[in-house]
Amino acid sequence: MVSAIHNWSQLKRLGTSVLVAAVLSLLSFGTLWLEYGLLNFGDSDLPPYRLDTLSQKAVWFAFTIGAGLGWLFTVAYVIAMLFRGFRRRMA
Repeated sequence: MVSAIHNWSQLKRLGTSVLVAAVLSLLSFGTLWLEYGLLNFGDSDLPPYRLDTLSQKAVWFAFTIGAGLGWLFTVAYVIAMLFRGFRRRMA
């Protein structure tokens, strides 16, 4: 997989990282909407006062941390591309 990604253009790598981060963000928000909006899990003011199970928290944290790392990688990659472009133009 790494050898296939190595041959991609910079724009294709950037687009892929944005797509992965966006999908993880949507999964994170979808999980929140499903748990708190539709199924009424979590700390609620209305009965039944069901707490999140460990697996529910783990799924949400995995999606959220993955999305955060994906966006962080994407922003860092854009900054690296900009510096690389500025360095080429200054030379």
